Amino acid sequence: MTGFAPRLALGLAAFAAGIAPAAAQSPPSLQQYPLFDRFFGSGGAVFPNYVTPSVGGTTWLTGAAPRAIFAAGTADFNCQPQQVPTITATALPPGGRIRVRISPFTPTGTDAGPGWGTRCLGQPITGSVVTYKGPPGTVTLRVAYPPQGLWYSHTLAVR
Repeated sequence: MTGFAPRLALGLAAFAAGIAPAAAQSPPSLQQYPLFDRFFGSGGAVFPNYVTPSVGGTTWLTGAAPRAIFAAGTADFNCQPQQVPTITATALPPGGRIRVRISPFTPTGTDAGPGWGTRCLGQPITGSVVTYKGPPGTVTLRVAYPPQGLWYSHTLAVR
């Protein structure tokens, strides 16, 4: 029993038994998978590698990057980057200036969030990275997450 006919018969039997291949399933409706999510959501056209985490929540991370004085960002349960904060200087030594850029950094601590946030420590994520140029002194940064309405101040010594 070789050839096309036996394979066709076996395929039809599997389909009739409900073991149809995934290609035979109809696509989800717009209620099940809205158009916006098809483009920007998990598994969408813009973020195809994003995986929906099995546990909800966001952890706020701080860390380090080469030549940086501070770095911050957020991550989900799978340690995938979430929102990048807006960082501004509220106090600088005279003649000092900061530069903030979106870049990878390595989290070394958590500022807030669920207890599982420590699982992201040491794993590179993308966030706001701050570099400083100027005389030694104390720098105070305001780390804000505007859509969430959250912010905090972070003060550190620079050399």
